[in-house]
Amino acid sequence: MTDTQYQTALTLYGQGRYTEGAQILGQAAQDGHVPAMTLLGQQLLAGRGLPMDSINGARWIVGAAERGGGLACTTAAALLAAGAGGRPDWPRALDYLRRGAELGFPTARTQLRLLAGRDGEDWKVLRRAIDIKAWRTPPKARALSREPRIQVFEGVASPAVCDWIIAQAQSRLRPARVYDQAGGHAVSDARSNSAAELSLTDADLVVLAVRERLAACAGLKVMHLDGPQVLHYAVGQAFAPHFDFHDPAVPAQAAKIATGGQRVATALLYLNDEGLEGGETDFPRLGFNHRGRRGDALVFFNVDAAGEVDRRTWHAGLPPTAGEKWLLSQWIRDRAPPGAGDPRLAAALSGR
Repeated sequence: MTDTQYQTALTLYGQGRYTEGAQILGQAAQDGHVPAMTLLGQQLLAGRGLPMDSINGARWIVGAAERGGGLACTTAAALLAAGAGGRPDWPRALDYLRRGAELGFPTARTQLRLLAGRDGEDWKVLRRAIDIKAWRTPPKARALSREPRIQVFEGVASPAVCDWIIAQAQSRLRPARVYDQAGGHAVSDARSNSAAELSLTDADLVVLAVRERLAACAGLKVMHLDGPQVLHYAVGQAFAPHFDFHDPAVPAQAAKIATGGQRVATALLYLNDEGLEGGETDFPRLGFNHRGRRGDALVFFNVDAAGEVDRRTWHAGLPPTAGEKWLLSQWIRDRAPPGAGDPRLAAALSGR
């Protein structure tokens, strides 16, 4: 019966009948149907078709994981590694990921191999080989500019990790947007590239480990990172000169600073280089541009030492003249987002 309910709910969702689908899905989940529990949890976490409810979403995910759901295990792992309930809990996250691999979930198996940096099918050995302290250790910095501070870090991610991130983003690409004067998002002629915004339910431990390293490169806390974006530029596509900081002189952006903090730094991870020509990150007011090799990162600070916006960081994404350009873009704030460290969510992730 629960399999039938689950399939009926999927059919209703496909027809856009979310309220009806959610009711039937909830019935199957209450009866312990693991795929229904997992889907319901993901929808509540993301607010897709249902009002967002991260507490109950986490409870359904953990419950499904404990019942042997491979997808639920990898989702629970991501929630824990992202610090959804407070500080990131990588030991528990990796244990869930190992369990997902043992259950035969392909994504969990690939993530374990990438994080460990080796092949194999002994999931316990791979789990033990993952050194999160190493992921939190940045390569040596090379300064491109001291004021404003702009640094290059070589070898932040392996080619295999870069390829993984591209693969996770390809089906999620949409026209990239910019902030409008009202504080919302809009497609603009100033930006012709595409982007994939990875939400908490889209993220995985490979992306989250990369975020740990990028935070370490910037010398800032990983909990201050915005959600990651993967950017794609085809030949001729560009992002016109702009600032990454919120401008306190613009009322809508000043409000965003008050509620969510200032974007004090930007980290760009270059995900490909083969066949790519052009596509540099340009700093016209500083008189130079830069394009890293695959796996390199560029970190620049959007504010000065006093925390004031630095208008010398005016920058652009130049168009590729051949090939295509892939980047992971990560804004870093001066504080954690509102609601971070909710003890109710921490309890839900602990199965309470």
